[in-house]
Amino acid sequence: MTKRKVMLYPPTLNWDFLKQTPQQISEQFANNGYDVIFCNNEQSNKPVEEVYPHVYVYHNFKDVLNKIKHKQLKVDIFYYTWAKSAQYVENINAKINIYNRVDEFPDWASYEQEAMDKADIIFTTSQKLYTKTQESKPTYFIRNACPDSYIERNSNVPEEYRNVDGPIVMFSGAIGSWISTSLIKKVADKYKTFLVGQEFGKHCPDNVINLGVKTHDELHAYYQHANVSLIPFILKDGITQSSCPLKLFEAMASGTLSVATKWEETAIYPDAVLTAESDEEFLSQVDKAIQLSINNKEQVAEITKETAKKNTWEVRYKQIEKAIEEYALKSGVAIGS
Repeated sequence: MTKRKVMLYPPTLNWDFLKQTPQQISEQFANNGYDVIFCNNEQSNKPVEEVYPHVYVYHNFKDVLNKIKHKQLKVDIFYYTWAKSAQYVENINAKINIYNRVDEFPDWASYEQEAMDKADIIFTTSQKLYTKTQESKPTYFIRNACPDSYIERNSNVPEEYRNVDGPIVMFSGAIGSWISTSLIKKVADKYKTFLVGQEFGKHCPDNVINLGVKTHDELHAYYQHANVSLIPFILKDGITQSSCPLKLFEAMASGTLSVATKWEETAIYPDAVLTAESDEEFLSQVDKAIQLSINNKEQVAEITKETAKKNTWEVRYKQIEKAIEEYALKSGVAIGS
């Protein structure tokens, strides 16, 4: 029986906090021969949990570091998405250190150089981050993606949608500093609008129905049975230009059009994402998306899902695997041995 390799993800977020890139990547490693140690950000003495086949959530990071120190655990891949996590590179002593640069938050800036210097391989999720990072170190450009399971799935209409008379608009995820709540409010003045997610420093507009956080499994139904999904990012916010929103891919995998503020990461999927450069155009694109979803529902779903098929986590993992193989060949590192 082949021994499984080990990938470790350090404390950054909790496993059950809004399924994002780290959780999706962890599942892909687990699907491809790795035991994944996912360290929850919230530290406690809770026992280790297997949350997905071969993905183990550890609640005490010190225990993990002690296992490594006493040679009870060998790590093949140390995979980190938060720049400050580079401080653990020496302790973890992995065969390959991968820094996946997924965002550009101002309070991360002072840690970025160390994160890049200590990485053997760097991935970035957006064009802006790729261009910026490539200037200092060789970098792979691997965008975010959607789960393959969303594409061919059919979900029941969510209970909260069932008595709505007219089009349904949704915003999924966190309402943070980079989100235009005033734009969501304008949309909600005209159409029944739902938040499926949580407030993250900004308040949900009072004319929006706040459904709170749903599991990733439940989320599909809210996308599929909405007429349009919103991506109203504030362009002058530096975080926006460097981001590659998961909701963009998850909506298209569910057969739903998105309307988004226009920047490099939203402008490249014209069949699945309608973009806008002003509030007025954004509202007009919402009208257009709703009409398309009403008059050409099956065609819209077919086209958006075709785009999604080229942008699944399975497709992205093949790029990750190739990068690891290239590094291993070049450096002579043998993982899994």
